[in-house]
Amino acid sequence: MRLRTLIYASVFLLLASCGGKEPAVKPANPAIRVQLKEVDAFRARFEVSTIETAIVRYGVGTTESEARQMGQSVRTENNRTSTLTLTVENLLQDTDYILCAQGTGPAGEEGSVVKLEFSTPAGPSGLYSWEKARDAAPEFADISLITRGQHNYNPPLWTAERFAPHVSYQDADGGHWLFDAFLCTEGYDGVRGLTMSIQAGGRASAIKESWEELLDYWFRKGSTLDQLDQAVSAAASRIGNPHTPRYVVITLPDPIMFQNFSNKASSTTYWGTLDGEVMDFSRLEHQLKVYQWFIDQCRERFRALSPKYLELAGFYVLSEELPLAKSFYDSLGLSCDTADTWNAAYKRWESILPATAAYLKSCREGLYWIPYFCAPGHRVWKQLGFDMAWMQPNHYWDTANQHPMSRSVSAMRNYGLGMELEFEYSMVYDQMKNGRWGPDGAGSPTFTEADIPALRDRLREYMNAFKDNGFYGKRSVALYSGTDAFTQLGTSPDAQDREMYLEICNFIAGSELKK
Repeated sequence: MRLRTLIYASVFLLLASCGGKEPAVKPANPAIRVQLKEVDAFRARFEVSTIETAIVRYGVGTTESEARQMGQSVRTENNRTSTLTLTVENLLQDTDYILCAQGTGPAGEEGSVVKLEFSTPAGPSGLYSWEKARDAAPEFADISLITRGQHNYNPPLWTAERFAPHVSYQDADGGHWLFDAFLCTEGYDGVRGLTMSIQAGGRASAIKESWEELLDYWFRKGSTLDQLDQAVSAAASRIGNPHTPRYVVITLPDPIMFQNFSNKASSTTYWGTLDGEVMDFSRLEHQLKVYQWFIDQCRERFRALSPKYLELAGFYVLSEELPLAKSFYDSLGLSCDTADTWNAAYKRWESILPATAAYLKSCREGLYWIPYFCAPGHRVWKQLGFDMAWMQPNHYWDTANQHPMSRSVSAMRNYGLGMELEFEYSMVYDQMKNGRWGPDGAGSPTFTEADIPALRDRLREYMNAFKDNGFYGKRSVALYSGTDAFTQLGTSPDAQDREMYLEICNFIAGSELKK
C-alpha cells in the first residue's frame, strides 16, 4: 500500500460588497467554506459551510479544468447560513483530484470558486455486492465469540446444532433472535504447534500454511460459516427472517516480526512467499501486504460461499494489547508509561493499524478489537482506526481482586468502549459435575462445582454494572464463553443451567439497540 499524507484544507472566500447606490433589495454576497472530512479509495466526503448561498455547484476531476465544469449541485436549507455534506463516489484509487465549488445566491449571484486538492489512497481492486450496498462498516448491538479451540479439538467443528443456542432462543413467549454478529477467532495452529498472536514464551510464529488452513476452516463449503448460515436458516423457518443480516467478523492473525518473538535474532523471513516474493516481516510493507492478502482472501471466499443470511462485517485484531510508540502518544498530547510502549518497535501497531483501517474503510469493512483489562492501547482505539471495541473486565476469574469492575466501568465511560461478558464451562453444572475442575485467570485448576453460584453472581456483576452505569441499550456487548460454554448452557439437561442461559439471553435481547 502506498501511504499518503492527506492535507485537510479549508478555504473561506467572501466577496466584496457592491459599491454605488444601495439597491432596494440588497444582493446576496454568497460565500462557502469547504473541508475534506473523509476519503477512501473510491469516495470522498466534504463538509460545506455557506453564507447567503441558495445553491452550491461543484465538480471533481483530475485536472482543474475538469473540476471547474461543476456539473453537480445541491440546494442549501437556509439562504443565510447552512452546513451540508457533499459525497463524491466512483473515484479511482491512488489518484490526485481537485474539487471546485461555487456558491450561488437566491437571485443567481455568483460567489468565488473554491478549489481543494485531495488524494485517494490505494485500496482493493473493487467492491463486492454487500460492500456496495452499505455506506460504511456495520455496527451491531452484540457479538458472540466463536472460538475454534484448536488447542484441543474438543469439540472439533462448529455445526449448525452447536451454533443454534447462539442464533436464537425459546422462552414462554416464543422464539427470539439472539446475537446480531459472530466473531470467528483462533490464535493457535494446533497441527503445527504455532502461535498466531504476538507473545513471549518461546512458541514459534504461524506460517502461511497456518493462515491458509484457517481460511479453509472458516470458509470451506460445509464448514463453519456454512454451518452458521444453516443454523440461521433453521431459526428463520421457525420465527421468521431476521430484520438485519447476521454479521460475521474474521480474526486477523498477527503479522509477527520474528519467527520466535522471544528471540529477536530469529528469522524475519519465515512466513512464506506472496506473489513470488519471500515476505520479510522486518519490512512494514510486507506485513501490510500479508494483512491485505488475508483480508482479500476472506472477502473473495465469502463471496464464493454466498451464504443466504450472513454478511461479512469486517475483521478483528487478535492481539489483546497494543503497545505503541511514544511518538504516537505524543502526537495526541497524551502521556504514556512503559507498559504502553513495551516492545512497540517490534510490533509497529501505530503504523500497521491505521493503514489497515484505511484499506478496510475503502472496502466498507470494519475493524474491531477487544483489549484485556485496561490493556495498552485501550485509550486510543478510535485514533488507531477501530470502528468498535469492547473492554474485557476479566472479573470472572478474579480470585485475587486485581480487576475491580469499577476500573473497567471507568475505562468504558472515558473511552467509549462496550463491554465483554465473560464466563467458561466452570459456570455450567452439567460440565462441572463428577469432580471436574475449572481454571482461574492464570490457568490454575481452581474452580469446582461448589463455586458455580459465586461465578454466576460474578457474571451478574457485569450485567448490573452495564445497566447501573447507563450503558445498557447504548453500548454494544460482546460475549466470551470459552470454547463452548454458551452452547453447553443452552443444551444442558440441568434446570439451573437452562435458567442461567435464559437470563443471559434476556439481557442480550432486551437491549434497545436491538430495536
